[in-house]
Amino acid sequence: MANDYYSILGIPKSASAEEIKRAYRKLAHQHHPDKDKGNEAKFKEINEAYQVLSDPAKRSQYDQFGSAFTNGARGQGAGAGFNPQDFDFSNFTRGFGFEGEDPFDIFSNIFGGGGGRRSRRERGVDLEYGLILSFEEAVFGVEKEIQIEKTDKCEHCNGSGTEPGSKISTCPKCHGQGQIRVMRRTIFGQMQTATNCDECEGSGKVAERSCAVCKGSGQKRRVKTLKVKIPAGIDDGQRIRVSGEGEAGYKGSNFGDLYLSIQVSPSRQFRRDGPTLFSDISISVYQAALGTEVEVPTVDGRVKLKIPAGTQSEKVFRLKGKGAHILNSSGRGDHLVTVHVATPTKLTKKEKELFKQLAAEKGESVEVDEGFWGKFSK
Repeated sequence: MANDYYSILGIPKSASAEEIKRAYRKLAHQHHPDKDKGNEAKFKEINEAYQVLSDPAKRSQYDQFGSAFTNGARGQGAGAGFNPQDFDFSNFTRGFGFEGEDPFDIFSNIFGGGGGRRSRRERGVDLEYGLILSFEEAVFGVEKEIQIEKTDKCEHCNGSGTEPGSKISTCPKCHGQGQIRVMRRTIFGQMQTATNCDECEGSGKVAERSCAVCKGSGQKRRVKTLKVKIPAGIDDGQRIRVSGEGEAGYKGSNFGDLYLSIQVSPSRQFRRDGPTLFSDISISVYQAALGTEVEVPTVDGRVKLKIPAGTQSEKVFRLKGKGAHILNSSGRGDHLVTVHVATPTKLTKKEKELFKQLAAEKGESVEVDEGFWGKFSK
């Protein structure tokens, strides 16, 4: 019977893609061979489970066929108009004496598929790093220097897993083919199939001596310093992929990727919605009535804003091109300034009389609490 991949990762069958990824990362770090209590066999088992369950197509096949599923290509090179995956083999194999065999492998051999070499080498684990930016750094972009602890390629053997100077020879078990051919019993009789060579792990080559530093894994744990460029216009909650800066794969296979999870600190002066920035200013009743010119803070510094006579409170003015940079573009958004007209709360006796005269000029009736205004008169 094949392994229960869900049990290996400790997740239910209903687990989401994100839950599968989290479980894999946790277990991969826990059982990594470079760790003191690492377990190489368990690590490979976890990788195998993740390779299947993280791929929607493979997961669907695994859920359907269970123990009859094999993590590999299906039906490659089959005859025209025939696809083994179109058939339901869940009950087909029973009664023929080979329950647990992979029906797709059977048809691949019949129709000439499955001839490619399979390697046990896995792509490295993806990493995620939380990066905090200031409001202005997110608007204009910045270059940051970060340090991450990760499994990198072994510098002693350059990730090959082979001791430098050690002789490389053809695998004596598979004779350089990377595969071992075995006879399998099928409904069509005895048929020859190929499995990955466990001696050379599908490479067809073996080293006289494994690397003395990494013990043949090609990997080594270390702290690495990186300079990363943050593009202008990045926003809170977005992620940046740094290709090839995840963990090293097994024996020189591809690196995983590094994902920067961006967190932008709020600004005391500005608010942001995509490339558009917002801020507020206050002006007096006199300025609103007669008009004025005020200086407004922007991310580019202070700029002059003309306030026309008769401006009402909550009026919004647009400063074109003064917003945040648009991500992956040379353009910029706008800066919207909301004007609040401040009603005076402290009036001198003279100011009070002037307001009364203005009200009378407009034919408006006002009621003045003499006791109230008297508290603020000079």
